[in-house]
Formats: sequence, structure tokens, C-alpha cells
Amino acid sequence: MVTRDATRRVWFHRSRSGPLTGGDVKHSHYFGHVLRMPGFEPRITFSGEPSDGSLARDRRWLWSARDAAAPKWRPEPRDLLFIAGTDWRYLAERGLEALPNPRINLIQGVRHADTASDLYAYLSKKAVRICVSPEVADAVSATGRIKGPVLTIPNGVDLSPFDPAEDGSPAGYERRRQPLAIIGYKRPDLAWSLAERLDAESIPHLLLVKPLDRRAFLALLAETRVAVCLPHSTEGFYLPALEAMASGALVVTLDCVGNRGFCHHDRNCLIAEPRADSLLDMTKRALARSGPERGPLHRHARDTVLGHSLEAERARFHAVLKDIDRLWRTG
Repeated sequence: MVTRDATRRVWFHRSRSGPLTGGDVKHSHYFGHVLRMPGFEPRITFSGEPSDGSLARDRRWLWSARDAAAPKWRPEPRDLLFIAGTDWRYLAERGLEALPNPRINLIQGVRHADTASDLYAYLSKKAVRICVSPEVADAVSATGRIKGPVLTIPNGVDLSPFDPAEDGSPAGYERRRQPLAIIGYKRPDLAWSLAERLDAESIPHLLLVKPLDRRAFLALLAETRVAVCLPHSTEGFYLPALEAMASGALVVTLDCVGNRGFCHHDRNCLIAEPRADSLLDMTKRALARSGPERGPLHRHARDTVLGHSLEAERARFHAVLKDIDRLWRTG
């Protein structure tokens, strides 16, 4: 049995500004992983002015750990610091950079390797880095700036809102009320261009150019037959495409670097060029597929999702926590 004195705290930080993002969701997953690891406890500090998304953001972290909120970081010598995005700035602003505590740095985007990004400078700071895809790991490693080990833990997806059928073909697929949804809030111009072409051909669709509340978004996916998921040109992973697969929707998407490990054209999704005409063509192909033609796509999508479960992600991260002191010394 772990005693209170033996418990190691893992300190998290999030800004309250702006809407809840996919990066926030993944950050909250790692908070939950710590919560389920014997011998470790999460602590989180929120900063910035409250916004419209503050309540939803707070719920993501604190629903199962009401006592985990802290007004500021006060790590003890054996505690760990979980760094994501610009959390390095939080350390510097509060005079905590000199702390000897091990750092775990979650890297969710290839932009960290872009010399024009403010995130690039942080790569030279010592940390045990966890990258959400091999593409991200390759990008940051290629900079030659990394101090500390670089590990890859592919993003997991929460399967609890969904119920994939055993054969990969969702029950009631044809009865789903939304035949086509464009998840276009990351590429609104391209989404609007596709919507105009669909209108011209009288193809019914729902256009989403602003993020929905998390529950509403998952509910939409569960009621959608074909989901057109439009990522930025470069992403570290792109969860919406995986979540759409998990919901049982047929996925039409774009190459965005970070999704190459799980989005495979004509196997578990359809991949278009980043042009409205190409997207229209792939969308019409998806809509036209009969049940037998959809079956292989659904089955392979289901296999992809099961290989990216939160349980698998959690197990890999727990292995990192168990080995954190050795990993930190190798930096």
C-alpha cells in the first residue's frame, strides 16, 4: 500500500482563455492517467481570465478529482512537472525554472519543429518528451535541439460514447439522421467552398465551422453517416478523424502529416486533396457506397480505433511514470 508520504504529485497547468480545444481534451486524458496510477496524484493550476469555455474546461479535469485544483504550483522535491504547449512560460514567469524536478513534455504538434514558432525555443530545455505520433517525434528529433529522451505514445480515443459493432458495420447506420457533416472549423474557407458545391448538386449536409460543446460534437458524430473532417495542413495527430471512425461514420479527410499513421486511403477512410473539387468527389464516393462496399472501410476503421484506445495510451504512460527517474537521468 502506498503511503501518503510516498505519493508523487504531477503538476499540470492550463490557461482558461479561449474555447476548449482538442489539445485540451488530450491534456485532460493525461491528467486522468495520473489519477489512475498508484503512487501518483495529479494537481492542476488554472491561469488567465475565465472565458465562455471555462466551465467546460474545469469539468474536463476536475469531475473526478475535486481536490486536485491548486492556486499555484508548489512542487515538492519528488514531484513531477507536466509541461504542454507554452507551459514553459508559466515556469519562467513564476521563477520555477531552476527546480530540479523531472519534466514530462507532451508535444502534440509538428509546429514545435518550426523555427518560426515560439514553441521551437523550448526544445532545448531538458525534458522527457512524449510525442503523440511518430511524425511529431521525427520532426522534433530532426531539429537536433532536443535534450532528453523522445518517446512516442500514439493518441488514444475515448470509446465510451460509442459502441462499434463486431463486424465494424454500425447497427442502424442507414437510419442516422445526418447523412453528411462537414467538420470544418479548422479550415472554414475550404469547408464553405465544399458546402457551395454540395448545395449546387442538392446534396443535403450540415456545415460546422465553429467548435461545438464536447458532448454535442460526439453526439453529432454518432448520428452522422459520412463525416468530412478538415484538419489544418499540418497537425500532430488530428483526433476528430479518429473519433469519427469510432462513431461509425465513414470518414473523408485530408493528409495533415500527423494522421498518416492511422488514416489510410480506401482502407479505413477516403483521403482527398485540399481542394473543394477533390473533396466533393471523395464525399460523393462515400455517400454512394452500398452496405457491402462500406463493410471493409468500417471494419478497418474499427480495428484502427481499437488499436488507439485510451487504455493503451494509459498503459504506455504509466510505464513512463514507473521509469521516470531513469529517463530523466538520461537527458
